[in-house]
Amino acid sequence: MSAPDRRNLCVVLQQVDRSNWCVVRRKLVDGKLTFASRIATARPFKPACALALAAAEAEGLRLVFGETGKPPRKFDPQNDTREPRP
Repeated sequence: MSAPDRRNLCVVLQQVDRSNWCVVRRKLVDGKLTFASRIATARPFKPACALALAAAEAEGLRLVFGETGKPPRKFDPQNDTREPRP
């Protein structure tokens, strides 16, 4: 069994509900992001954001921002470190 291709993995800061966020690993399969594993369960935005940044840096993976109702996009440290307004 071979190791997963790290180019197809990413860390996702995913909105669970209005005020809670989780951190997961996703892999790209046939052009779609698919769940790979959970890093952290739902928590408020600031702790989840800090955890996602640390996980992405430690694992050398890109960080993706997944807000409810919007397509996933690359995390922008300038704009995405503040909690989005509902």
